[in-house]
Amino acid sequence: MSLYDTVLGIIFLSQTGVGVLGNTLFLCFTFFSSHSSRLLDPILVQITLTNTIVLLSKGCPLVNFYLGDVYFLGSLGCKMVFYFQRMSRGLAICTMCLLSIFQAVTISPSSSRLARHKVGVLKLIRPSCLLSWIFNMIIEVNVPVHITGSRRINSSHTGGFEVLYCYWEKVLKEVTILPSLRDILCVGGMVWASSYIIVLLYRHQRKVQHIHRMSRSQKTSPEIRATQTVLLLLSIFVSAYCISCSSALYKVYEIHSGDWLVVVSTFTALCFPTISPFLLIHRDSQIFRSCCASWQKPSLHS
Repeated sequence: MSLYDTVLGIIFLSQTGVGVLGNTLFLCFTFFSSHSSRLLDPILVQITLTNTIVLLSKGCPLVNFYLGDVYFLGSLGCKMVFYFQRMSRGLAICTMCLLSIFQAVTISPSSSRLARHKVGVLKLIRPSCLLSWIFNMIIEVNVPVHITGSRRINSSHTGGFEVLYCYWEKVLKEVTILPSLRDILCVGGMVWASSYIIVLLYRHQRKVQHIHRMSRSQKTSPEIRATQTVLLLLSIFVSAYCISCSSALYKVYEIHSGDWLVVVSTFTALCFPTISPFLLIHRDSQIFRSCCASWQKPSLHS
C-alpha cells in the first residue's frame, strides 16, 4: 500500500465518518429535542437520510479500495453500490428542489399569487417526499444492468469506463437520458425558487432598513434566518453538484484521464452531505435552545 493510497483512504474515511456523525446528530436533535415540529422538518429529515446513503454508498467503497481489498465488491456488489449511489444522488437533487420551492412558498407575502395556494401547497410536503423516493428508485432501476466488476479483473469489458473498483458499460446510452432530464428540471426549479427568495429578502431588507437604523438591536427573525440557511444550503449543493458533474463528464469523454478525476468528483460530491448537517445544527436556534435546556436540567437538581 503506497503513501498516496493511505492518504486518500484516510481522507475519505474522515469525510465519511464526520458526515455520518453529523447527520445522525441532526436526526437525533430533530426527533428527540423539545422544539415543536415545523413545516419543513420532513424535507430536512429526508435530506439527512439521503446524505447518509450518499456517504455510505460513495465513501465506504473508496475507503476499502484505498485501505483494504481493492476489488472486494465483485459484480453483484458493484450493481448494488452504484444503484444506491445513483438513487441517492437523484433523491438529493429532488429533495433540494422541494426544499427551495416550499421555502419560497412559505415566505411568500400575502399579496402574492403563491399566498392564495400556500395552505394547499404546504400540505403536499409529505406526499412530495414520498413520491421523490418512489420516482428515483424507479428511474434508476436499470443502472445495475450497465454496472459490473472491475475491468482489471475481466478485460473483456468495452464501451464504458473504469470507476476505480467497478466498470460502467454504455454510460452514454439510455441510462442517462431520464436522470439528465430530472437534473435539469430540478436545478431549474432551484434557480427559480432561489431567485424568488433573494428578491423577497431584498425587498424585506429595504422595508426594515429604517427600523435597523433607529434601533441598536438588529436581530434577524427566525423566518429570515431559516431562509438564509436554505439559500446557503442551495449554494453549497449547486456548487458541489456542478464541480462533481464537470469532473464526471470529463472522465466520460477523456477515457485515459486517470483515476484522479473520480477522486475529485467523489470528494466534491461528499462535501455537501458532510457539511450540511453541521450547518443546519449551527443555524437552528431551536436546536441550540433545546440542547442547552437538556444540559442545564440536571444541574438544577444537583
